[in-house]
Amino acid sequence: MTVGKIVGGELTGTIEWTEKFLSQYPILEKLKTTRVIDKVKSKGRFTRYKSQADDMDDNSLFIRRATSLKVLHAGATWLLDQIVASTPLSRALSQTFDRYYGFQKLLSLAYFKTIEPDKAMYLYEDFASSTRLPFHRPLSISSITKFLQHIDEDRIDSFLKKLNEYCIEEEEKSQENVYYALDSTSISTCSDALDYAEWGHNKDGDNLKQINVVMLVNQRTGCPLYYRHYAGATPDVSTVNHLLKEYARMGINRRAIIVADKGYGSVKNIHKLYQDNQSFILNMKTNFSICKNLIVNNLSYLLDDCSYNRKLEQNVMTEEIYWSYPGNFNKDTKRCRHEKGRMYVHIYLDHNIRNDADDLFRARIAELLDKQKAGIEPLTQDEEEFVSTYVTKDSKGRNVINNVKKTEYMLCKGIRILLSDIIKDPVEASRAYTERNEVEESFRKLKDFTGAKRLHVSSSKTLPGKIFVHFLSCSILCMLRHRIHTAEAKGIQLPYDSIPKIMSSLSNITQTVFPEGGYFSEIVGKKKELYEGLDIPLPEPETNIEYEEDSAVESEE
Repeated sequence: MTVGKIVGGELTGTIEWTEKFLSQYPILEKLKTTRVIDKVKSKGRFTRYKSQADDMDDNSLFIRRATSLKVLHAGATWLLDQIVASTPLSRALSQTFDRYYGFQKLLSLAYFKTIEPDKAMYLYEDFASSTRLPFHRPLSISSITKFLQHIDEDRIDSFLKKLNEYCIEEEEKSQENVYYALDSTSISTCSDALDYAEWGHNKDGDNLKQINVVMLVNQRTGCPLYYRHYAGATPDVSTVNHLLKEYARMGINRRAIIVADKGYGSVKNIHKLYQDNQSFILNMKTNFSICKNLIVNNLSYLLDDCSYNRKLEQNVMTEEIYWSYPGNFNKDTKRCRHEKGRMYVHIYLDHNIRNDADDLFRARIAELLDKQKAGIEPLTQDEEEFVSTYVTKDSKGRNVINNVKKTEYMLCKGIRILLSDIIKDPVEASRAYTERNEVEESFRKLKDFTGAKRLHVSSSKTLPGKIFVHFLSCSILCMLRHRIHTAEAKGIQLPYDSIPKIMSSLSNITQTVFPEGGYFSEIVGKKKELYEGLDIPLPEPETNIEYEEDSAVESEE
């Protein structure tokens, strides 16, 4: 069978393939293929020849191996590789899971949950067959289950200790304040056999048992530092004491400032933070007694134009007080000797939110008075109570607003209160809390982007490993979102406005893999613009791609 000819009719030179042969191996059309003398095999008067194809970077490919070429989706995983590369997360993973390609397998599974969040783990094998991944060989669901069962609490603890060790090394290079976002979520499960699965306040409104997960994230880098899953019936406010005890065991940076939302604000938790010398910024519920008193005493100043802050575009005031707390860590009784710690109370008033609340109140009153006047349909009990509370009669018998009651109703509208033991600048405190909200959004995507809204696992033996994979996926998303926000802060407008669109567009970039390496398809237009906007180097040809042997990956001893 004739497959081609040498251009010029010589014994060596460029090969011109037949159309029939190219239809069988279309990849050859993209390569400049030549016939050359094989100097190694040529001996004496015997001359041997070989055919080779040269790509743009002079990497050679023997034509007899052309049939083994593979084309993989590669652009999205290249992006994730660059996000993870040289981070404390990557270093800790490679140090802790250094046997049987554990590091590569974990990253590959995490990439799968990041790129294909809606797909169950049993579909990983098909995904891995067509996608460039750190671990090249596709794994069956039985292999994945066996692998995850080896990831126990001891190994996760070792990983977290390494992670915090490397994070502290990076954080100590900066003289700025270090902020750790604290947040939690609930993961629903249909299984009745899982440890920690209990009925609790399900944040998704599911009528299912749940497992809660708490997480700490460095707000500057987006790198996660700690996570723990615990009983689903445990409220957020009850987790702070345990977290503070974990600080010493895991080697978490004590210099970092915890930033937490309303779910963690309580008198006992503030006591514990002072007792443990742990700095904090807490967003407090406005019905907290000390907060409500400060609002009442300072409302007129907050509403005054002189309290307006141009940087925040809100009215702001800060009051310095002293917080009294029990000196004994294990006793919160009045008999215990109390100590006092300085506290900064930052109060912010957003006029847009307050005006919207005022408009809604006004519209609601008008709606109910019109309904009452029409008399077609009687007011419900709740509607009657609302009208009787906020509407009264004037001297002429006309309906008018009870301004005392309305003032009580409007007292906390549009107001946010941040407490801190160390940050006295309201602008910095607000910035730190805003950054924390960005991390919370990323953490919330744990369920939306990684498919963890439902935990598809029925064995408690597999549970730690499965949650660990979701944690890694969420961690990568946090770091990616941080990279996106950094670009936006520089005024860079990215061509895609969401992570799913980014993943989808970049997955169309392919890598052609052959025994000696692989090269990527062209990177142009919006895809090139996206890489450059995120400060990601464009994909480069890879050489010496090593494929794992079956015996080395199927089991762990």
